[in-house]
Amino acid sequence: MTRIALALVSTVMLLTACRQSAPTFGTAEITLPDDTAAFPAGPGVEAITANCTACHSPDMILNQPALTRDQWRSSIGKMREVYKATIDPAAEEAILDYLAARDAQGR
Repeated sequence: MTRIALALVSTVMLLTACRQSAPTFGTAEITLPDDTAAFPAGPGVEAITANCTACHSPDMILNQPALTRDQWRSSIGKMREVYKATIDPAAEEAILDYLAARDAQGR
């Protein structure tokens, strides 16, 4: 019984100490640069814009290394499965067409 009481007192003391040392937060602002990059026109540009730019800037996507169609398909699958991206399955082929054509042209 004494051990339980001691544990209870220790827990209360710890919680009290935590409450007293709680951090205070201020307000901070940052200004991000405007992203002026856009996808070059081409078949599938609407699909990649609508499905990928919620998480990625066009500049980020346009600066990826050239991949094969299967590698891009794997990347889209990873975005869906790991990061829970809401990529429209009906748009996947158009996205792949856009990326594969771009990579085949050597950018």
